[in-house]
This record gives sequence, structure tokens and C-alpha cells, in this order.
Amino acid sequence: MIMAGFLLLPTRALWAQGFCNKEPPLKPVRCVCGKLIDQSGAPISDATVKVIQDGKDLVSVKTAGDGKFIFAGLKSGSYELNAGAMGLVMFQSPLAVANPAKKCKRRLAIVLVTSYPHNCGSM
Repeated sequence: MIMAGFLLLPTRALWAQGFCNKEPPLKPVRCVCGKLIDQSGAPISDATVKVIQDGKDLVSVKTAGDGKFIFAGLKSGSYELNAGAMGLVMFQSPLAVANPAKKCKRRLAIVLVTSYPHNCGSM
């Protein structure tokens, strides 16, 4: 069961399976952009996507009507990417930016779901 995940587009499609809201680190990216979707593939609009570094919110954006978001101007470094919407499980994943670029060629597709698996306990 995929509880939260991501795809890296348009290059090779990769899914990350996460259980209990823990995601493996994303491969280094040059630009942080993408789209939030639900389990059916429908875009999630007006959701919050944040970039966090050392426990501090650096920047936060709301997704557009088509679920898309972009963070321009991030410097090389290690971050955490969080995405959430009302009634859906928060997505969290470590993120590395290397050789930043202004134009996104590889977009993230982040899947938000409605609940944790039963073995996570109450959260």
C-alpha cells in the first residue's frame, strides 16, 4: 500500500513508498517544483508546500488550481520538503539541492493520501 509518495518527472518514474509518514530521501535536484495529487491522480489545489532547513521554515507556497508549485532561488544544500492539505496525511521528505537551476526540468509528483496504515498507531 502506498501511503505517500513522489514521482520524478519526466525522467525515469520512481515511487517512494512511505509508511507512517516517513519517506526515503529524494535524489538531489537542481530546482524544487512539481505537483500535488491525490490517490486518484487529481490535482490538489490550495495546499501548502514548505521548504525547511535546520528546523526553520524558509519558504512556503500554496499550490495553484492545477496542483503545481515551484520554489525559485534555493541555494545548494540540505532541506526538508513538507506538503499538506486539509484532511490528507502530511508528506515529509529530506531533500538535497545541488547546482541550482532557474528552470525545472525534473518535476516532483507528490501523492497525498487520506490516512496512515493501521500499523502506525494513533497519531
